[in-house]
Amino acid sequence: MTSINDFILDDQLPDITYRTITPEELVHPRVIIHGHVPMVYLHNERGRPHKGFVPVDEFMRRLARQESDLVATGYRANGRQTSITFNKTDRVSLSPRLEAFLVDLRTAGTTGDKAGASQSFITPDTEALRFVAGFMNPENPQLAYWRPRYEVTVAAIRDALAANAADSVFELIWRTRDNSVSNAGQGVMGFETADRLRDRLVGVIEDVAADGSPANFESIVQRFEAWRNDGDIASVPRLLIARAFAAIHPERYHTTVDASKQDRIIPWFASHTGFSPPEGGWADKAEALTAHLASWAGFGGDALLRNMFPWFVFEQMRDSTGALPFRSGHTSRPAVGEAQGSGQTRAINYRHNVIQDQLFAMLCARYGEEAVATEHPTGTGGRADALVRHPDGCYELYEIKPASTAADAVRQAMGQLLEYGYRFGGLEPVLLHVVSDAPLDDLTSVFLSRLKSQFGLPIDYLQVAVENADGP
Repeated sequence: MTSINDFILDDQLPDITYRTITPEELVHPRVIIHGHVPMVYLHNERGRPHKGFVPVDEFMRRLARQESDLVATGYRANGRQTSITFNKTDRVSLSPRLEAFLVDLRTAGTTGDKAGASQSFITPDTEALRFVAGFMNPENPQLAYWRPRYEVTVAAIRDALAANAADSVFELIWRTRDNSVSNAGQGVMGFETADRLRDRLVGVIEDVAADGSPANFESIVQRFEAWRNDGDIASVPRLLIARAFAAIHPERYHTTVDASKQDRIIPWFASHTGFSPPEGGWADKAEALTAHLASWAGFGGDALLRNMFPWFVFEQMRDSTGALPFRSGHTSRPAVGEAQGSGQTRAINYRHNVIQDQLFAMLCARYGEEAVATEHPTGTGGRADALVRHPDGCYELYEIKPASTAADAVRQAMGQLLEYGYRFGGLEPVLLHVVSDAPLDDLTSVFLSRLKSQFGLPIDYLQVAVENADGP
């Protein structure tokens, strides 16, 4: 069976031929080994997070989809770069075997059969579109706090491996509880064990870098099983092994590295995006899901965002009892920042963040810290600004809208409160709260009273005053 690697020969893709002019030559896309992964350089995408380096398998999938804006890099006989522009169909030709291979990719992507599961194309329904919109919302704290740290980790590992310095990222991969690819939690390896096996674990890093395939994942797991059988380790750290593959090969694997959690979200992706999971273990399914998500334009070509999204889905899912897992707590965000304008920088106050800090303190004083959460998944693809969970399992939902008037705050908050509360899979709260720094006026009070009495909507208003605030 033909594989994508069969099309790579002498650092080129000779089955793709581009005819240049002045002078006329036949050139092929150049294959570059970048971070131990064969890649094609798309110089028109150098401004994207992947900096123009696209894995050959992803490039082939995009070629199968007949994307018209592909511009690969090739080299003339004199060694100078040239652009292979695929919208110039009169100058690009594909070999018959590549044409047949691309047809198979397209067919596998639309039929969703087992053989082509890893190449399937995404067909999101309304629910999936809502989820990705919630994930990509600029107010999603994962975008501000997780993604930058994830990028730093991936870059550090990539640079270390490119410099043949796997030892320098030993701690980041094996001894760090949360390395921003994933939090290993209780699955982290004991530090004494990790230090004792340091040389072997560095060797594992090198072997994973050399071969990121699911087959090698299983081989690495077997290696650890042998160590366990010899008494060198107490148990096989499958989560850490999966995290190592996801950290070293972010082009192939997403960040939900716990196999049981991945198994919980796969039915959602199958139901809402047309994903057809393959047989096999974590790596087989993770690679297939990552490839499936690669065709979703909603991530703007950002591979790291694509890899984070499965975890976002997991957090939005209810457990086996039908309940949405409640996670109390609050992370305070900056109260002050800077804004650029007219060549000047001015300080601004983030009113939303200040209100949220004060609201959390107020609710904790009333209900206790274990009953209060902020930025909590709603089950509908959104995040509640604040949520109180009562002992009977009922929720009170709070939506913060800094505004100049209470009327504006209610208008802005209403849609989110209704969606988070009553959309399928929502919180079904016993009480909705509009929270703002604006005082409640008489007309808005009458309006809210009518919503409660005439329509039975359990809605309330809470003012949290913020002094000297001029920001969003």
